[in-house]
Amino acid sequence: MSIGVEKIKIPLKPNEITAENISLYLPSIMTIFNKNKTKIRKNYEICKGQHEILNKTRLYDDQADINNQIVEPHLYAMVDFKCGYVLGNPKEYAQNKDKGTDDINYLTKYITDCNMRTIDSDVAKWIYATGVGYYFIQPKEIIENVDKIAPFNIYCLEADNCAKVYSSYIGQEPLFDIIVTPIKAPNSVEKFQISIYTSDWYYLFDSDSLFSTFSIKEDKTQARLIYKMLPLVEKYSNSDRLGIVEAGVALQNALDKMSSTTLDNIEEVVNELYVFINVLLGKDNEEKRENFQAMRRNGVAEINPNNPQFNADLKTISTTLEYKGVSIKYQELKQTLYDTFGVPLASSSVSSGGDTGQARMLGNGWDNAYTVILKDINSFIEADREVLKRILFICKKVANSKVDELEASEIDIKYNINRSDNLLVKSQSYSNFVDRNVPPEIALNLCGLTSDPHTVGKIIEDYSATLNPEQKQ
Repeated sequence: MSIGVEKIKIPLKPNEITAENISLYLPSIMTIFNKNKTKIRKNYEICKGQHEILNKTRLYDDQADINNQIVEPHLYAMVDFKCGYVLGNPKEYAQNKDKGTDDINYLTKYITDCNMRTIDSDVAKWIYATGVGYYFIQPKEIIENVDKIAPFNIYCLEADNCAKVYSSYIGQEPLFDIIVTPIKAPNSVEKFQISIYTSDWYYLFDSDSLFSTFSIKEDKTQARLIYKMLPLVEKYSNSDRLGIVEAGVALQNALDKMSSTTLDNIEEVVNELYVFINVLLGKDNEEKRENFQAMRRNGVAEINPNNPQFNADLKTISTTLEYKGVSIKYQELKQTLYDTFGVPLASSSVSSGGDTGQARMLGNGWDNAYTVILKDINSFIEADREVLKRILFICKKVANSKVDELEASEIDIKYNINRSDNLLVKSQSYSNFVDRNVPPEIALNLCGLTSDPHTVGKIIEDYSATLNPEQKQ
């Protein structure tokens, strides 16, 4: 069984993409797509709380009334933390070359107009929960006031309803995009429409519920004359396209089970066996069961000897759970789960006495969280730049566009990770560096005050240059 969301690849090159070739490979493409679709939706539902523990049953019928099903939302909490940590402060776009234009200002307006901050968060949730997330970018049909309103639409698509298809040759170039739309009329079997975008053409196929039959709708085939870029951008945090849920679900299930079983144990004695000596509970098994259950419900055992010559007695044999050992193992599993994905435990309190604030931050996992999120950002930047390429392409095709000179390579994409932990120590370190004539950018980088030392350092230098000599420190 494959781990992560499988990359769909076919042995074609970009110049070989035709309707006939797409039709030829569509059955094998949709087989992989359907497998990915099932996995992605399952992992997304698990993230939202549909855990395995909800199917928990007790071994015996008379235990059914004590069956705790505790869903501990660790996977959801970790996905939520990741999204907040990387995007709690919005991304910024900065021009890395001074071209004497105001393009970047208008681009920022467009990004705000299309609600990019929310879209980024939605895509990030799909990425961390399932392994992949998707943007869909297309030009607006009617463009109003290009000075204030973005000439494009951008959406977050549900990751189980779309995919990119790649070439299996060296370089694995993207060939075309697939968007699947379920179609179900009242009292009819669900079918699907498969929209396929190549660089030059748009095709629409109909398929049955199993993706086993396909028919192209010739009347819907359209040439893509202007916007020749693939509209989907696929984004992930690691090349295996592996989400937190799939990698951590085994540990999550173990924690749920430990909590649920422990609560069961609180309500009853675990593995307790009743031993009746010289007692007849009933004439048959059904009557014996009813009498025994009545005894447990009432909390009273009335014992009459089966044979008066022998004394009647009731004993129990039980095995109680060692809570201390369970608690230690629970904490170990929980710590492993959070450490694996670079998420600090908000409630943890690691201290050895007179340690420093920085040592406590390190112990609680914040340093690891920052290291892991930087790795994620390195993967995100590639997709972010692809989004920018499509936005700039659309802007340059619009009449009277205010964004007509910038290239994606001339824009820095900055994630503003909060680095204000232990602020006093960091600011004191910064002052010491500056007092020794270390440039602001280098000083900021060394003390970790900001995730963008270049921009902040330049602002500090520009501000210092405006001060009179007698005002400078």
